[in-house]
Amino acid sequence: MATTGIDASSGRFADGEFVAPAEPQTSAFQVEQHGIDMIPDSERHGRPRDLAWLWFGANVIFTYVIIGALVVGLGLTFWPAVSVAVIGNLVAVLVGICAIPGPRAGTATLVVSRSVFGTRGNAPAAAFSWLTAVGWEAVNIVIGALSLYEIFKTTGLGAGTGMKALALVVVVVLTFGVAVLGLATITVLNKIFSYLLGIGTIGLGIFVLPQTQFDATPSAGSSSSLGVILLALAIVMAAPFSWVNVASDYSRYLPRTTSGSRVALWTTLGCAVPAIVITIIGISAASATDMQDPVAGLQAILPSWFFTTYLAIIVGGTITNNFLNSYSSGMSLLAIGLPFKRWQAVLIDAVLGTSAAAYALFVFDFSESFTGFLSLMVAWIAPWCGIFTADMLLRRGKYDVHALHHRGEGTYWYRAGFNPIGLGWFLAGIIGALLFANSAVFIGPFTAMVDGGDLSLVIGFVVAFGGYYVSARTRVRRQTAELLPAPTVHKVG
Repeated sequence: MATTGIDASSGRFADGEFVAPAEPQTSAFQVEQHGIDMIPDSERHGRPRDLAWLWFGANVIFTYVIIGALVVGLGLTFWPAVSVAVIGNLVAVLVGICAIPGPRAGTATLVVSRSVFGTRGNAPAAAFSWLTAVGWEAVNIVIGALSLYEIFKTTGLGAGTGMKALALVVVVVLTFGVAVLGLATITVLNKIFSYLLGIGTIGLGIFVLPQTQFDATPSAGSSSSLGVILLALAIVMAAPFSWVNVASDYSRYLPRTTSGSRVALWTTLGCAVPAIVITIIGISAASATDMQDPVAGLQAILPSWFFTTYLAIIVGGTITNNFLNSYSSGMSLLAIGLPFKRWQAVLIDAVLGTSAAAYALFVFDFSESFTGFLSLMVAWIAPWCGIFTADMLLRRGKYDVHALHHRGEGTYWYRAGFNPIGLGWFLAGIIGALLFANSAVFIGPFTAMVDGGDLSLVIGFVVAFGGYYVSARTRVRRQTAELLPAPTVHKVG
């Protein structure tokens, strides 16, 4: 029997179009009850432009200042570094594309990808996603806690282990408390933080940009070699790539008829605009002062009163960024197949992320080596993204949403729950990425072919996308031919 997976009891058909009820049944500051289950049409609400605020708030972060400084530290002068910042952050287009299935399937990204890997075969990708998210939670907690502790010291509130522990508690409670409440709360708070952090970032630009030394030579010497450019691009591209595997988590409540192009547009803008602007500020700062220690570097060129203010912005940015990390880590844990409620999964992640952060703060600072490991973990995301986007293009937004949630039968059961084509090209993409990787913890054997650069993200994406598109198109088209046409799309917001 042909199916679209639409729960017709929660909406109605009018002139061949599916119309979702207008009133949402979810509210901010209440614990969200949905996890990875399909969102009923009766609870769909919102406009694509709402996604811009959510993503903007999550991307007004100090990390991009650090990335800008790193690009200059590799040897790029101002204008080549700016070009890399713009080009690299345009990868955010892929985040927008990966958000399109959210309204169509009404579930999390790592559940939609069961259509690619099989309902069982999807577990490794979900596990990678969960591990990566929890790792970045810990890193953000450390950055936020140290910045808040610095505020305590500079304002005379106190110093020592007790105050550092207090800073840790504040950051953890705010981060995971909001994630436990859920997406409606995150959406409201991120819009507020977008204004506050945006104003603070404008202030940072006002103080930093006039000090730009356009002709300054980086301390390591200037270089525009192929290897340096590719390394710089890899550093910049890693940030937007880290969001592709969670993009639909935040669009899944939108009405099923929402325009996919508008979902992609507003998601892309929310990610790319702050990333490009803040990275350029980091590049400007690195042209004017020594940014090997980014916090100390900014302190040298900012008024003392604004430096303390900017520390608060750093804290706010790490918390809003971690809203999404902690929320999606819980979704990924559920997508593995573990029998928890969404809020319980977030609490599990809270314990793990906080424990790692506390160990780094009070026992042994493993942040540098851990960050290197997490950077290498991006090698799995590019192949996953390549396959996911290829599959989405082949399906044209048509998913058997019920089959995504059922094991033992259905469209996405494949061979005992595993899709050999999807898993095979996923593995091939990871291998291809590692062969061209150049990170602090691993250097691939083929990096010499590109002058010591890093092509891991590009190779991983291209190999997986191309291989899967060619190999799977016959089967995917056969699957989608059995489904009824998707509801008519309305371009709203």
